[in-house]
Amino acid sequence: MSVATTALAGRSQEMRELDTAVTRASSGLGQAVLLEGEPGIGKTALLQAAAADARESGMRVLHGAAEQLEQRVPFAAIGRCLGIDTAWADPQLRALAGQIRGEGRPDVIPGLEADFATVEAILALLDDWSSTGPVALLLDDLQWADNGTLVLLHQLGKSLHSLPLALITASRPAAAGDELDQLRHSLIGRGAVLVEVGPLGEHAVSQIVRGLLGAPAGPTLRRLLHDATGNPLFVTEIVGALERERAIRIAQGTVEADTADVPASLASAIVGRLDWVSPEGLEVLRTASLLGSGFTVPELSTVTGKPAADLVDSVMEVVRYGLLREQGERLVFRHDLIRQALYEAIPARAASHSAVGRALARSGAPVERVAEHLLMGAGTDGAGGAATGGDAVVDWVADHAAALTLRAPSLSVELLQQTLNGTAADNERAGRLDILLASALLWSGRAPEVQPQAEEALPHLSDPGQRSELLWILAQADVACGRPDLAVQRARDALDSGTLSPPETRRYQAFLSTCLFRFGQLDRALNIAEKVRVDAVLHGEYHAMVDSLLTVAIVRMFHGNYREAIEAADQALRNAPGQAVPAHSLVGLYIIRGRSLFELDRTAEAHQSIAAALQLGETSGGMLLTLCHASRASFMFHAGRWDDALAEAQVGIELPDHLSTPRAIHGLMALIAGFRGDFATADERLAAADAATSSSTTTPYVEYLPRWARELRLESQGRKEEALADLLEGWRRGFGPVQGVGLLFRAADLVRLALDLGDTGTVREVIEEAERIDDTERTTRRARAIIAHCRGLADRDPETLATAADYYRETPWLLSRGQYYEDVAAVLAGAGRLDEARTELGQAIDVYVQMRADWCISCAEERLEAAGLPRRRTDRRRRPASGWEALTDTEHKIAALVAEGLSNPAIAARMFISRRTVQSHVSSILGKLGLTSRVELATAVTRQR
Repeated sequence: MSVATTALAGRSQEMRELDTAVTRASSGLGQAVLLEGEPGIGKTALLQAAAADARESGMRVLHGAAEQLEQRVPFAAIGRCLGIDTAWADPQLRALAGQIRGEGRPDVIPGLEADFATVEAILALLDDWSSTGPVALLLDDLQWADNGTLVLLHQLGKSLHSLPLALITASRPAAAGDELDQLRHSLIGRGAVLVEVGPLGEHAVSQIVRGLLGAPAGPTLRRLLHDATGNPLFVTEIVGALERERAIRIAQGTVEADTADVPASLASAIVGRLDWVSPEGLEVLRTASLLGSGFTVPELSTVTGKPAADLVDSVMEVVRYGLLREQGERLVFRHDLIRQALYEAIPARAASHSAVGRALARSGAPVERVAEHLLMGAGTDGAGGAATGGDAVVDWVADHAAALTLRAPSLSVELLQQTLNGTAADNERAGRLDILLASALLWSGRAPEVQPQAEEALPHLSDPGQRSELLWILAQADVACGRPDLAVQRARDALDSGTLSPPETRRYQAFLSTCLFRFGQLDRALNIAEKVRVDAVLHGEYHAMVDSLLTVAIVRMFHGNYREAIEAADQALRNAPGQAVPAHSLVGLYIIRGRSLFELDRTAEAHQSIAAALQLGETSGGMLLTLCHASRASFMFHAGRWDDALAEAQVGIELPDHLSTPRAIHGLMALIAGFRGDFATADERLAAADAATSSSTTTPYVEYLPRWARELRLESQGRKEEALADLLEGWRRGFGPVQGVGLLFRAADLVRLALDLGDTGTVREVIEEAERIDDTERTTRRARAIIAHCRGLADRDPETLATAADYYRETPWLLSRGQYYEDVAAVLAGAGRLDEARTELGQAIDVYVQMRADWCISCAEERLEAAGLPRRRTDRRRRPASGWEALTDTEHKIAALVAEGLSNPAIAARMFISRRTVQSHVSSILGKLGLTSRVELATAVTRQR
């Protein structure tokens, strides 16, 4: 390290670990180092040394610290590292600052306080910066970091190994089981180095003394410093105290103490330093200690009521005494122990915080800054809100809590609860506070708490508008808790009350249609939605219009009316831009549109629609992002791009989800593993699907995927009767709304399995049902091909099968194509046309090889051998699992773009996929090629070319 200071004496081992992290990041290999130790042990000095070393290495350095007062403000700590409060010239940071403050986000899904969209934006920014050069991210006092920052660091740890980024944090030891401890274990599990910064030895203490006083310590001084227990800050404070008391002398080349009266503790040593400060300087320090670890002079002026010019001399005095230091435009305490000592000496701290909060409120300070102080000042005399400033504070909370909820929902909940506790029930603001609290609870992810709070408040609300608003929030909470039955009842109660305005009536009706859909009551949902959408379009009520059209689109899709589903989605999307429409509704429309397009074989348009859903979902933080990735994974699966499907699936299961989508994703991953003959992984994924089962009413919508995987597993175990029974039950009953046309793609599997078991009755049943579905309005070209496929297979008629050949040759459904060729080969072999059968089998195996579907290859060969076609081992070809040939087309493209120096976000934008999907592909590429970093990958691509 290049930084030489007495604070680093005895820290050579720690410095080597930091130097290694910086060196690795400079060469393209990410590394995390976690410094842990007691206060004053030297963690901050080590961080500063690492920052200096990183700057000398040409790295971009992001250095900041968490603050105790900002623990309930999402992304406050990481925001300081990024310089969000000061770097307004940078448009990316300016936009990110607005996003963190909740600007322009009235439609973000409630319940995700550690907002996914913000996490994604920060990760994308770090990724972009890393693509232009190595980055060092250093965060001090991690023990006080907010939850958003902890979530961000957890996500960063997942991709850190492939980025040229050094993550170095410092904290006090974590308590077992808390959020910081969980992050610690997560990072260590991914290769982070834990460095425990312990007490210094006697030699290192002597080095500190020599550095401070120019000579080694004599015997008396060494005995006094022994009480410092190897804490460098304590050593420094003891020496400073002796110097101030003129109790140090140099004799015979050593420094000696003339007194045995030294501070008994680090805290007392720091407080002793304050004895030398003027009364004006002490007043500045005490007021500053209320503001937290750092503050600005204008902020200090606001709180003290003194002009900034009158504070300059006092501020400069305490800076000279080493109590404060400058950090950009802010002043920060040299060590938080100084602030803590001052803070704890303040009498009536709660009242002081209340006064600070009111002063900041009058100055128009950020709402979260005001709220922290008002909350810490609550309950000064046991009377809650009245004691913290009376009606003025109640008015401020009522006027600003909505904005605070967008910025810091948990903080908003606590402040509203405290304010309501001190506000009389007949206060004209009480009703508004009740509504705001219900909303804040919902946004904080505490939906179960909304019901008791709201139901207690409802009897006290006489204003119909307020009652309607609170009922609306309550209904949303019911849905978030997986109880759409309660939401339906509340919607009906509101509609029957006779107090709703026409726009409110339409909003509730549209909401009712979405709840009924969740129950699988598609016809009732469709009837209500069709009526609402006509009235909503007529009156320009875009929220109700979009929700009703979303219901129409979903129901039409599940009925197999794909063109009508697309028309409904397009109508909503044409009218939505620029309107106050929730982003998650728009994401849902794009997903339904994409799925319907894929069913019509309009593959490119389908992918574009899901890409639009992903882009919108990532910027709004919607919970439907998991469904976006699940949809794309499903497309990739049916198209035979199984490695790409697994990349999308892996991203999907790592995202927050309030539906049953993870169950579907695990089922899809189990299918791929099963078709590839990896039944150990298939069993693991099936177990994960079972563990992901929820009581959500959306579960039936995704049930067919894990059941398909389970049927495949039964068949692989030779339990074909059980597999057929399970498949037949699903065919007859359906899975919630997934019926008829939606299950037609399993018809060929059902006929094939029934024929294998000699169950001709089941074959006839399936053929009759398939032909019943074959009507002119809804049947797609794919459906007609499947029906011809089933007929030809059942009749063992090559000519009937041939009528579907044109479709299967062009279909994007690659697995279906391979199974079709296999079925044709089996029928031809049964008719004695062995040469033709061998040709068709070769085409089937070619398809299976593309997907590495080894189990499919084995089954096809065994089946055709039983039908009279001798097995040829030379026909069996496998795609390698490692090396350049193992890369998919997508992975080859991404590798080339990495070699061009593009970041993951830039690659994602070019390929119309998500940044996380690119990250997943990069990890897969590195694994297949045996590489460890993007730098190595870029070099390997160049060499390969």
